[in-house]
Amino acid sequence: MGTKVVDFSDGGPYVFKVHGQIRHRTSHIQSVNGQAPQYVQLYVIDSTQANKIRVNHLPANEQCNLRILDQNDRFFRQHNRWSDTYRVLREVESRVISESKETGEDVPVMNMVFRCDRHSDQGRYNVPTANEIAMVFVSSDGEPPFERNIHVYPSNPENPQQPFINTNILSPNLDPMAYPIIFPYGEPGWQPNWRCES
Repeated sequence: MGTKVVDFSDGGPYVFKVHGQIRHRTSHIQSVNGQAPQYVQLYVIDSTQANKIRVNHLPANEQCNLRILDQNDRFFRQHNRWSDTYRVLREVESRVISESKETGEDVPVMNMVFRCDRHSDQGRYNVPTANEIAMVFVSSDGEPPFERNIHVYPSNPENPQQPFINTNILSPNLDPMAYPIIFPYGEPGWQPNWRCES
Protein backbone atom coordinates (compact mmCIF):
# COMPACT_ATOMS: atom_id res chain seq x y z
CA MET A 1 0.00 0.00 0.00
CA GLY A 2 1.10 3.56 -0.50
CA THR A 3 0.02 7.00 0.65
CA LYS A 4 1.46 10.37 1.61
CA VAL A 5 2.51 10.12 5.26
CA VAL A 6 2.89 13.24 7.40
CA ASP A 7 5.39 12.58 10.19
CA PHE A 8 5.23 14.30 13.59
CA SER A 9 8.53 14.47 15.44
CA ASP A 10 7.70 16.74 18.38
CA GLY A 11 8.39 14.14 21.04
CA GLY A 12 5.86 11.97 22.80
CA PRO A 13 4.48 8.71 21.36
CA TYR A 14 5.16 8.09 17.70
CA VAL A 15 2.30 9.34 15.54
CA PHE A 16 1.90 9.63 11.80
CA LYS A 17 -0.92 11.04 9.75
CA VAL A 18 -2.11 9.73 6.41
CA HIS A 19 -2.73 12.61 4.03
CA GLY A 20 -5.01 11.85 1.10
CA GLN A 21 -6.15 8.44 -0.08
CA ILE A 22 -4.49 5.12 0.66
CA ARG A 23 -3.49 3.44 -2.60
CA HIS A 24 -2.86 -0.21 -3.33
CA ARG A 25 0.14 -0.60 -5.60
CA THR A 26 1.65 -3.12 -7.93
CA SER A 27 4.68 -2.75 -10.21
CA HIS A 28 5.75 -2.96 -13.82
CA ILE A 29 7.89 -6.03 -14.58
CA GLN A 30 11.24 -4.19 -14.66
CA SER A 31 12.75 -2.70 -11.51
CA VAL A 32 14.16 0.83 -11.64
CA ASN A 33 17.25 2.59 -10.25
CA GLY A 34 19.01 -0.70 -9.52
CA GLN A 35 16.48 -1.62 -6.83
CA ALA A 36 16.07 -5.28 -5.99
CA PRO A 37 13.03 -6.78 -7.73
CA GLN A 38 9.83 -6.70 -5.69
CA TYR A 39 6.15 -7.59 -6.01
CA VAL A 40 5.37 -9.24 -9.35
CA GLN A 41 8.93 -8.63 -10.59
CA LEU A 42 9.93 -11.71 -8.59
CA TYR A 43 7.66 -13.95 -10.71
CA VAL A 44 9.41 -13.13 -13.99
CA ILE A 45 12.90 -14.11 -12.86
CA ASP A 46 14.31 -17.53 -12.00
CA SER A 47 12.71 -19.13 -8.93
CA THR A 48 16.03 -19.69 -7.10
CA GLN A 49 17.14 -16.11 -7.70
CA ALA A 50 13.74 -14.78 -6.55
CA ASN A 51 13.97 -16.70 -3.27
CA LYS A 52 17.48 -15.39 -2.57
CA ILE A 53 16.14 -11.86 -3.01
CA ARG A 54 13.23 -12.61 -0.66
CA VAL A 55 15.50 -14.05 2.05
CA ASN A 56 17.87 -11.05 1.80
CA HIS A 57 15.00 -8.62 2.40
CA LEU A 58 15.98 -7.81 5.97
CA PRO A 59 14.67 -7.54 8.60
CA ALA A 60 11.24 -8.57 7.28
CA ASN A 61 12.26 -12.04 6.05
CA GLU A 62 15.28 -12.94 8.16
CA GLN A 63 13.35 -15.63 10.08
CA CYS A 64 11.84 -17.19 6.93
CA ASN A 65 12.61 -20.78 6.04
CA LEU A 66 14.11 -20.97 2.52
CA ARG A 67 12.54 -24.38 1.87
CA ILE A 68 9.04 -23.04 2.64
CA LEU A 69 9.65 -19.94 0.50
CA ASP A 70 10.72 -22.21 -2.34
CA GLN A 71 7.60 -24.41 -2.00
CA ASN A 72 5.34 -21.33 -1.99
CA ASP A 73 7.13 -19.87 -5.01
CA ARG A 74 6.80 -23.09 -7.00
CA PHE A 75 3.11 -23.38 -6.11
CA PHE A 76 2.35 -19.83 -7.28
CA ARG A 77 4.34 -20.26 -10.48
CA GLN A 78 2.42 -23.44 -11.29
CA HIS A 79 -1.11 -22.53 -10.17
CA ASN A 80 -1.61 -18.78 -9.75
CA ARG A 81 -3.01 -17.07 -12.85
CA TRP A 82 -1.37 -13.72 -11.98
CA SER A 83 2.08 -15.26 -11.97
CA ASP A 84 1.34 -16.92 -15.30
CA THR A 85 0.05 -13.70 -16.86
CA TYR A 86 3.08 -11.66 -15.82
CA ARG A 87 5.38 -14.39 -17.12
CA VAL A 88 3.62 -14.22 -20.50
CA LEU A 89 4.25 -10.46 -20.63
CA ARG A 90 7.96 -11.07 -19.92
CA GLU A 91 8.13 -13.73 -22.67
CA VAL A 92 6.42 -11.42 -25.19
CA GLU A 93 8.78 -8.61 -24.20
CA SER A 94 11.86 -10.80 -24.78
CA ARG A 95 10.57 -12.02 -28.15
CA VAL A 96 9.60 -8.55 -29.40
CA ILE A 97 12.93 -7.00 -28.35
CA SER A 98 14.81 -9.79 -30.13
CA GLU A 99 12.72 -9.43 -33.31
CA SER A 100 13.13 -5.63 -33.27
CA LYS A 101 16.93 -5.95 -33.01
CA GLU A 102 16.99 -8.38 -35.95
CA THR A 103 14.95 -6.05 -38.17
CA GLY A 104 16.59 -2.84 -36.92
CA GLU A 105 13.23 -1.33 -35.98
CA ASP A 106 12.18 0.49 -32.80
CA VAL A 107 10.71 -1.71 -30.08
CA PRO A 108 6.90 -1.30 -30.21
CA VAL A 109 4.77 -0.66 -27.15
CA MET A 110 4.06 -3.84 -25.18
CA ASN A 111 1.57 -4.01 -22.38
CA MET A 112 -0.88 -6.10 -20.50
CA VAL A 113 -4.35 -5.02 -19.42
CA PHE A 114 -6.56 -6.59 -16.79
CA ARG A 115 -10.25 -6.80 -17.46
CA CYS A 116 -12.58 -4.43 -15.62
CA ASP A 117 -15.52 -6.77 -15.90
CA ARG A 118 -14.88 -10.10 -14.27
CA HIS A 119 -18.58 -10.70 -13.56
CA SER A 120 -18.75 -13.26 -16.32
CA ASP A 121 -17.76 -16.11 -14.01
CA GLN A 122 -17.84 -15.69 -10.26
CA GLY A 123 -17.62 -19.38 -9.40
CA ARG A 124 -15.16 -19.42 -6.52
CA TYR A 125 -13.87 -22.93 -7.06
CA ASN A 126 -13.67 -23.07 -10.83
CA VAL A 127 -10.40 -24.05 -12.45
CA PRO A 128 -8.80 -20.71 -13.40
CA THR A 129 -7.72 -19.80 -16.92
CA ALA A 130 -5.24 -16.97 -17.52
CA ASN A 131 -7.08 -15.44 -20.47
CA GLU A 132 -10.14 -14.51 -18.40
CA ILE A 133 -8.22 -11.89 -16.40
CA ALA A 134 -5.82 -10.26 -18.84
CA MET A 135 -4.40 -10.04 -22.31
CA VAL A 136 -0.89 -9.19 -23.49
CA PHE A 137 -0.54 -7.29 -26.74
CA VAL A 138 1.86 -5.32 -28.89
CA SER A 139 0.64 -2.24 -30.76
CA SER A 140 1.92 0.87 -32.47
CA ASP A 141 -0.18 3.29 -30.40
CA GLY A 142 -0.32 1.28 -27.15
CA GLU A 143 -4.09 1.51 -26.84
CA PRO A 144 -5.95 -1.59 -25.65
CA PRO A 145 -9.15 -2.66 -27.39
CA PHE A 146 -11.41 -2.64 -24.29
CA GLU A 147 -12.02 -1.06 -20.89
CA ARG A 148 -9.42 -1.85 -18.29
CA ASN A 149 -8.51 -0.88 -14.75
CA ILE A 150 -4.84 -1.91 -14.61
CA HIS A 151 -2.40 -1.26 -17.44
CA VAL A 152 1.05 -2.90 -17.02
CA TYR A 153 4.13 -2.27 -19.18
CA PRO A 154 7.55 -3.87 -18.92
CA SER A 155 8.60 -0.38 -17.71
CA ASN A 156 6.59 2.81 -17.50
CA PRO A 157 6.85 4.43 -20.98
CA GLU A 158 5.90 7.91 -19.74
CA ASN A 159 8.14 7.94 -16.66
CA PRO A 160 10.65 5.04 -16.55
CA GLN A 161 11.62 6.05 -12.98
CA GLN A 162 8.06 5.45 -11.71
CA PRO A 163 7.91 1.80 -10.63
CA PHE A 164 4.36 1.66 -9.26
CA ILE A 165 0.87 1.32 -10.67
CA ASN A 166 -2.09 2.23 -8.46
CA THR A 167 -4.83 -0.38 -8.31
CA ASN A 168 -8.50 0.58 -8.05
CA ILE A 169 -9.75 -0.37 -4.57
CA LEU A 170 -13.05 -1.62 -6.12
CA SER A 171 -11.29 -3.89 -8.61
CA PRO A 172 -11.86 -7.67 -8.34
CA ASN A 173 -8.14 -7.91 -9.17
CA LEU A 174 -7.05 -6.16 -5.97
CA ASP A 175 -7.63 -8.93 -3.41
CA PRO A 176 -5.84 -11.73 -5.32
CA MET A 177 -2.89 -9.44 -6.06
CA ALA A 178 -2.59 -8.06 -2.51
CA TYR A 179 -3.35 -11.32 -0.64
CA PRO A 180 -2.10 -14.20 -2.79
CA ILE A 181 -2.03 -16.69 0.09
CA ILE A 182 -5.78 -16.13 0.65
CA PHE A 183 -6.42 -16.33 -3.14
CA PRO A 184 -3.78 -18.90 -4.16
CA TYR A 185 -5.18 -19.51 -7.64
CA GLY A 186 -5.78 -15.82 -8.36
CA GLU A 187 -9.56 -16.12 -8.26
CA PRO A 188 -11.39 -12.74 -8.26
CA GLY A 189 -11.90 -10.94 -4.98
CA TRP A 190 -14.64 -8.67 -3.72
CA GLN A 191 -16.26 -6.34 -6.25
CA PRO A 192 -19.28 -4.00 -6.28
CA ASN A 193 -22.66 -5.63 -6.82
CA TRP A 194 -21.23 -9.10 -6.27
CA ARG A 195 -24.12 -11.50 -5.83
CA CYS A 196 -23.87 -14.39 -3.42
CA GLU A 197 -25.97 -17.38 -4.38
CA SER A 198 -26.93 -19.30 -1.22
